[in-house]
Amino acid sequence: MCHLNRRHVCNAHAEMVYESMTDSNYSPHPRLMPGSRRARLDVFLYKHHAIAHGLKTALATAIGLFIGWLLQFVIKDPDWHSEWIVITIVVVMTMLPNVGGVLLRSIYRLVATVLAALIALAVIYFTDSNSIAITATMIIGVGVFTVVAQKKKLRQLGVLCAITLAILLTMPEPKESIILWRSMDIMLGVVVALLVSRYIFPIRATRQIRFYMADTIEKLGQLFSMAADDEETPENEYEIIEDEIAKGFIFQREALPLAMLEHHQIRDRKASLQHMLRCQRAILGLSRTLRRSYGHTEFGEATISALDGLHEVRHRIKDQLQEIATCIRKALAPQIDPEIALSHSTLKVAMKAATQGTNRPTMSPQAFTFAIEEIIQVTESLCKDAGRVSYDLANAINDETINDDEPRGP
Repeated sequence: MCHLNRRHVCNAHAEMVYESMTDSNYSPHPRLMPGSRRARLDVFLYKHHAIAHGLKTALATAIGLFIGWLLQFVIKDPDWHSEWIVITIVVVMTMLPNVGGVLLRSIYRLVATVLAALIALAVIYFTDSNSIAITATMIIGVGVFTVVAQKKKLRQLGVLCAITLAILLTMPEPKESIILWRSMDIMLGVVVALLVSRYIFPIRATRQIRFYMADTIEKLGQLFSMAADDEETPENEYEIIEDEIAKGFIFQREALPLAMLEHHQIRDRKASLQHMLRCQRAILGLSRTLRRSYGHTEFGEATISALDGLHEVRHRIKDQLQEIATCIRKALAPQIDPEIALSHSTLKVAMKAATQGTNRPTMSPQAFTFAIEEIIQVTESLCKDAGRVSYDLANAINDETINDDEPRGP
């Protein structure tokens, strides 16, 4: 019953986002067409994002060193040290490669710098640089920020606050000027990191979630085909593809909040994207039900294997999932295959005829046909959401070069 309730929720939501969709409204922009320079760049940055981000981080580091070298001719204060520009760039850029991740780390870095600097300046000013008070403040502050870091949503902020406060208050002679100069250097480093991340071959979470979703849906089609096949598939093959699908779920869940930071279109489509992830999970669970019901009893296995129309239904559902994945990659609106429902109806009639009058348990073949029916319903819902979301995911990647007022198709 849980799958049945989920199906009705999926359908109700999908009808709302799909009812006004037409082919002309959701044709891809020429710059998003397969084979275009933009499309090729999207695929390249998705497949090689680690190398691309490494080169960008190295470039940002070089820019930071150059800025520090220039500033040494302007700033003559011995308390100023330019290395904090580079350190900040490295801290902000190394962990998360996409624009949303760098933006989030930059926010955390700035907040941590302000909090730690205010605490350090306050203890120095009000205690007249008393070493005992400074040491006590550092110890208590690190403890408090460590507690904050235990909360998952505040982990990065807590870690950065603790590190910054410890560095500022463990200097041989903590001084207000040193703290202020370091705060300025950190802000310069954040600006450099953001500019390089945003404008030089940007690696966007919107691009990543788009391809993660397409890859996962494609693998779900493969898993379903394996589960509904009358030939036994080795257990290790199931495990490999299920592990890949599970990784796809994790990647999508982690990329969504970062993509929402990058563009308002993704924030507007949050409900649809979350719903698509739920549909993918539903297909995974139903495929497992198919697999268990197929070989649950010898009678059930023999009955299911002999069903007329099973081969056609299996291939149509797999092809539908493949089309959804392809359309998400290419910013197209997938079309629902009307023949799937007809093929399933034929399969149900064949199942009824095969089990009518038998005195053996028919739970296994009935569960099999029920799981296929549910997968068809969830796949249709996924297709409808993909029709609206696929263009927005691609368009949000580079909205400064694609105007929303430009026509999307003929």
